[in-house]
Amino acid sequence: VGAGPAGATAAKILSEAGLCTLLLEKATFPRDKPCGGGLQMRVLHRFKYLEEHNLIDSFSTRIQIHSSSLLHPLDFHHTKPLEAMVLRQTFDEGLVTLAARTGAILQCGKEVQDLTNQKDHVRLVLSDGTTVESRLVIGADGIWSTIAKKIGMKQHCDHIGICAYNEYHLDQETIHDLYGEERSVHIHVQPYGLAGYGWVFPKKEHVNIGIVEFRQALTPKINKKNLQILFTQYLQLLKKQKLTPESFSTTTIHGGTFPTCPMNTLTADRVLLCGDAGGLTNPMTGEGIYYAMCSGEMAAKTAIKALENNTTDVRFLKCYQTQWNQEFSSDLSFLSRLSKRWGRDFEHLLEVVSKDKKLMNIICQAIPNPKGIQRDKWKIIRRFIFSYFTSKLKQ
Repeated sequence: VGAGPAGATAAKILSEAGLCTLLLEKATFPRDKPCGGGLQMRVLHRFKYLEEHNLIDSFSTRIQIHSSSLLHPLDFHHTKPLEAMVLRQTFDEGLVTLAARTGAILQCGKEVQDLTNQKDHVRLVLSDGTTVESRLVIGADGIWSTIAKKIGMKQHCDHIGICAYNEYHLDQETIHDLYGEERSVHIHVQPYGLAGYGWVFPKKEHVNIGIVEFRQALTPKINKKNLQILFTQYLQLLKKQKLTPESFSTTTIHGGTFPTCPMNTLTADRVLLCGDAGGLTNPMTGEGIYYAMCSGEMAAKTAIKALENNTTDVRFLKCYQTQWNQEFSSDLSFLSRLSKRWGRDFEHLLEVVSKDKKLMNIICQAIPNPKGIQRDKWKIIRRFIFSYFTSKLKQ
């Protein structure tokens, strides 16, 4: 249920295994999703078919991070791509097409409204009154998942990210003039006191611009912002930095939310949750596509094993959650604690990093790593602590 990256990935794997797979999506394709469209390179290392089927729009070999004062920029550039960019309309439709080619049946324009667990199947009621019966259901229907609600799970409204964004079409010459051959990504940390960041993601013929606020980082001293007003101010800042054209339409603003805390459980009898429906995102950055695809992959492989063993009860399906925890739980717990720092000033921390060339180099080399920056997190943390206290002693 849900044909985003999590659902489409699961459907592809299930149908490749020869299982009769129905992929339900309430919208019709092509459809857009609230997203910047930036992917860490580890996504492409794990899911190599993304490049093979031309689902990547462009690559960026430079990332520039700006402190709130703009006085302490971090500039990472590499011969290898540091970030991959996608257009969600074409990316999601491409993933669904791959699932359909392997035999998954796509049904769009109908929303799941109810789920009941029967003795030997799950019964879904759709918005047109029709029903579907299945031995297993994978809930991949987003942050406000109906499937999650029907098994007693509820999203934590104080652990969500809220974004305002828009994607603008620009010709390739303008993209080159503004962001260079590297298609430089720009991140602005805590602009205008925001408990979050702003982003500029240049693509082949588009640029995605947005801001995000992390609700878990709000404090009595840092209240939630009016993101619509702040987005307009952010565009003005980008214009001053010559990161947007002089004549730039600011009329359209889109919004979206994403979870920053996993559900208490990802499984129930005959049901598995993945992607945003399970709260499976990076709580520090909001990155969701990698975790969506990984959870879709894990959920599908668990479903295959369950059906091979002729069992669909929660005791067997829990091996999905065990596998997820083994691979991601410690990193996401660390990032969850770190994400609360969005409510505190990053200025001095960025100043420390900007003055340590060795630390900058360690981070830059870690970004394109197949296992992501998490592989070198302790190396980065140790070096940062050294630099931090060295700077304190010099004061």
